[in-house]
Amino acid sequence: MSSISTVHGAISIINAIATGKGSALGISLETRAEVVLNSENFIEVIINNDSQEEPTLANECFRLVQEKTSQSCGAKIIINSDIPIGSGLKSSSAAANAIVLASLKVFGLKLDDQEILDLSVQASRNSGVTITGALDDAAASFLGGLVVTDNLSNTILSRIAVDDDYSILLHVPEQKNYTKNVDYSNSPEFSDYVDTVFNMALDGNYLNAMTLNGMIYSEMLKQSNRAAILALKNNALAAGLSGTGPSVAAICRPENESSISDVWSILGGDIITAKINNDKGM
Repeated sequence: MSSISTVHGAISIINAIATGKGSALGISLETRAEVVLNSENFIEVIINNDSQEEPTLANECFRLVQEKTSQSCGAKIIINSDIPIGSGLKSSSAAANAIVLASLKVFGLKLDDQEILDLSVQASRNSGVTITGALDDAAASFLGGLVVTDNLSNTILSRIAVDDDYSILLHVPEQKNYTKNVDYSNSPEFSDYVDTVFNMALDGNYLNAMTLNGMIYSEMLKQSNRAAILALKNNALAAGLSGTGPSVAAICRPENESSISDVWSILGGDIITAKINNDKGM
């Protein structure tokens, strides 16, 4: 028996590291997971876009779903993704969602949205790929749209569809930056500022919130803010560090894509074009 599920990536509006409260926006990059059950008591994980990645998260997602059944079996889990790994673009949350959804399907289990997100967040915590539980990232990836969450209480405070006519541009440097390795010991110094921009996002002012969040976290995490500044100078509506970086995301009108891409080309790395995603994973 086998099943396939597809979810989307996301970008940060508010990084939750400093306060435990965050916000993220769904984007059109996709992650697809196929789960194939077998009679062996072994889980094989194939990550096609990066074979060097650890399989711990995938194993944990499958294990948590399997615990809800009485079945004893193994599985082959095959992951294909457009989302760069270790770049702040929610690749772990997307993978967790896709694997949980595909595992639920293959076992014939039906859960509500919150229960699905609870499994994804728990798997991320258990495997050590998140600091706060990443409910904001998981919810934006699974549900689409703009989500605002309290990760400490595992609560979605709001979820709205936003203008999907905007373009998303991503500057992805060559180096990776895994959340689990980030030094965030100085985050209390920035928590009041993050709280202020979090409230902006909660009020729907996500464009300004995203830009200010990027400035705060670039300083806090000692990441370059050059790509964001260049994008803003070339008519981006918002631009800032996504997650713990190193990627920078920009939201712009389609007619401004080329000018932003042109100035980013001097920075090296990759430039990816996407759209806003308001649709739920399946």
